[in-house]
Amino acid sequence: TGVETPPRHVKRLLEVENGKLCYVVGTVYVDMPLKPNVLEDLARDHHITAPPPREKYHSASDEIMLEDESGRVRLVGQKIDDAEGVFVTGTIMAALGAETSSGDFEVIEYCFAGLPPQPALKPAQPDGEWVAIASGLEMGSASDAADVRTEMLVEYLLGEAGEEEDQDEAVKISRLILAGNSLARPDIGASAGEEPKKYGYDSSLYTAKPTEALDAFLSELAPSLPIELMSGETDPTEPTMPQQPLHHALLPKSAMYEGLTGRTNPFWCDIGGASFFGTSGQTVDDIFKYLEGNDRLGVAMQTLEWSHIAPTCPDTLWCFPFTDRDPFILHQTPHVYFVGNQPRFETRLVEAQPAAESEDQTVKRVRVVLVPKFSETGEVVLVNTATLEVRRRRFALGE
Repeated sequence: TGVETPPRHVKRLLEVENGKLCYVVGTVYVDMPLKPNVLEDLARDHHITAPPPREKYHSASDEIMLEDESGRVRLVGQKIDDAEGVFVTGTIMAALGAETSSGDFEVIEYCFAGLPPQPALKPAQPDGEWVAIASGLEMGSASDAADVRTEMLVEYLLGEAGEEEDQDEAVKISRLILAGNSLARPDIGASAGEEPKKYGYDSSLYTAKPTEALDAFLSELAPSLPIELMSGETDPTEPTMPQQPLHHALLPKSAMYEGLTGRTNPFWCDIGGASFFGTSGQTVDDIFKYLEGNDRLGVAMQTLEWSHIAPTCPDTLWCFPFTDRDPFILHQTPHVYFVGNQPRFETRLVEAQPAAESEDQTVKRVRVVLVPKFSETGEVVLVNTATLEVRRRRFALGE
């Protein structure tokens, strides 16, 4: 574009020369005054009550920076000012520009890794299979309406409810994915003055109702329908990402069935020739706090463009300390990408055109689905493995 010689690649950010066009690659860091900082909390001389968690870390004082092992440089320019919902701490980015007299880097253009290679979609059946995805069942809550909705879901999945059309649809469902938060938070009603029991467990401090309700629910379905049970933020497992499956001892009845499989969060699988990938929602929820807007579907789509689903780990989202690899990098593009426990249902079919110089000219197609909490909406999402078509089914009293 009018440049006689192509810009050179500067491998170290601190070696960028003033006024000379070049491109650099580094990790994005967003300096956010409102973001919690554990080091500052520890450095205080006196202890104070922690403030309530913020819904958003974003503010007008935020500064976008790029860093590598040599140092950090602030990014400026119209391209940076116009971007919204793009820059999040932890993403890898390449930037084209030049250093200004003040030592900042003025960005002319930038790009991310883009979607990684995608295997061909090879449906096992011409019409495909239907996969049901639900999240946020929160079994064992004190709501009678929630119990009725859950029972309606069981009858539907077993083909025992609805009109003949609904029963024919249910027969075609080959798998159920439960994307986290399957157990309700226990309602602890202990009095402050009561002495704890020395032997056994105190029923006022512990209740087995959530696990018993989930166990009974899964026991009804597992003999007839394969179930993938993912861990979630409120489930009794390690909160650090990637979360490990729920222990089988929590579900003694349903764990005996081969149809029930505990899964990690995030979770990959291949169903009917289509690759499914999803999380229980913590990754998108955390990234959402860094951005000004409220477009959660856009956040999920942006993680595909970054080729990284959890860039905010371990900054504000807990994760295991990996030293030799990053388990959240996408090495292949899934056909279905779902995110559980979201406020409402949203979906879009993403089609990524290949670069002109790329050897593989295949168009990548990804069905992105935000799965709402079943306990609040009564909604289940169905995805077809051949066409990537999506249907939404709602279960509620009086409908």
